[in-house]
Amino acid sequence: MNSTNTPFSPIYVHSLGETGSYLLGIVLNPHSSASELSLIVLAFAVFWFVTFYIIKSLIRPFVHNKPWLRAAVERDYERSAKKVFQDLQINMTKEEAIAWSMNDWPRMQCVYLQHLAGSLFCFPSLLGIGDPSIQCGLAMCGILSEIGWEMQDLAEMIFVRTFFKDGKHIWPNSILIVMLMHHSLSSVLGVPMVLYYRTSKTLHWLTFDLQVAGAIALMVGEYTKLLDISKPSGLRQFKWLNGLALVIMVWTRVIDWSYLCTNLFITWNNDQAYGFLCVGGAMSVFFSLFSYFACVKPYYKKFLKFLYVSAEYESLPADVKPEVRRASVIKLDEAVAELVADDEMERLAEIVESTFVQRRPSRRQSVPVQSRKRQSLVMHRMHSYQHSSLVDKKDL
Repeated sequence: MNSTNTPFSPIYVHSLGETGSYLLGIVLNPHSSASELSLIVLAFAVFWFVTFYIIKSLIRPFVHNKPWLRAAVERDYERSAKKVFQDLQINMTKEEAIAWSMNDWPRMQCVYLQHLAGSLFCFPSLLGIGDPSIQCGLAMCGILSEIGWEMQDLAEMIFVRTFFKDGKHIWPNSILIVMLMHHSLSSVLGVPMVLYYRTSKTLHWLTFDLQVAGAIALMVGEYTKLLDISKPSGLRQFKWLNGLALVIMVWTRVIDWSYLCTNLFITWNNDQAYGFLCVGGAMSVFFSLFSYFACVKPYYKKFLKFLYVSAEYESLPADVKPEVRRASVIKLDEAVAELVADDEMERLAEIVESTFVQRRPSRRQSVPVQSRKRQSLVMHRMHSYQHSSLVDKKDL
C-alpha cells in the first residue's frame, strides 16, 4: 500500500494544516463575510459531532456498571424515572432502565462541556488578555461554536423525523417548534451580530453569561444526581450547589441579562440599526419572559420548598420513630425530584401546542403535552441507546 495515501501521511497532514490556517484566518479577520462565517459554523458543527462521539466512546467503558453510577441511576429510577416510564407506557425492566441511563450519562457530560468551552472562548476579551483582535476572534468562536452545536442538534432531530419509522412521534411538531425557538436567539442573530458588532464587549458578556449559566446548571444537575442525600454531607452539598445554581441563574438570566440587553437596545438605536432593534428586541423580550416565568421563578419556588422539607428532615431527633423518618425521607425525595425535574420546556411546549397545533374536539384519548415532551426525549434517547454499537448487549 502506498504510504502517501494513509490518513497520517505528510500530504494529509499538510492539507489539514492548510484547512486549519484558512479557518483561523476567517475567525481573526474583522471583515469576514457571512458565507465565510457560515463555514466556521459548519466546521464547529462537524467538530462537536465528532468530539461528542469520541468523548462518549472514551467515557462509557470507564463508567458503565461502576458502583457509584449504578447507585446514582438506581436512586433516580426509584425517585422519578420509574413513574415517568409507567406514565409513558414504556415497558422497560429496572435493569434495562438502569443500563439505558448509564449509557446516556456520557452524552450529558458532553453537553455541559460544550457550553463550558463556548464560555471560555470569551475569557480573553472579558479579562483584557492579549491582542484585541485575537480577543474578539475568540469571543466570536464562542458564538459560532454555539450556533454550530445547535445546528447539528437540529439536524439530528430533522434526520430522526425524516428517516426513522416513528420519527414524527419521537419529535412531534410542538416539540420541534419549541426547540427551534430555544435555539433561535443565537441561530438568527449570531452571524449578523458577528458581522456588525464583533468588538462589542456587551456581546461578549452575553455570550459568556448564557453559556456559562447553561454549563453550570447542567454540571450541578449531573453531579447532584450522584449525591446520596440520606447522608448529611450529601444533603449539604446538594443544598449548596443548587443554591449556587439559582444565584447564577438569577444573575445571568435576569439581572445582568436585563442590563446587557438594555445596552444593546441603546446601541442599536444610536446606530439606527432598526432591523436589529426590531428583530433582536422582540426575541430578547421573548427570551427574557421565558427565562423568568419558565426557568427562574419555578426553580426559585421549588428550591424554597426543598429547603423547607430538608429543614424538617434535618430537625428530626435521633430517636424518632422509624416510620416517621421513612415518611420524611420520602417527602425529601419528592422535593428533590421536583427540584431537578427539567420541566420548563414542557411548559413552553404546552403553550406552543395551544397556539400552533390544532386540537381535536375530544382530548380524552390524547396524551398530555408534558407527557409527550418527556416521551419524545425518552424515545429519542432510547433510539440512540439501541443504535449505539458501543453498548454491550449483555448489559441489557
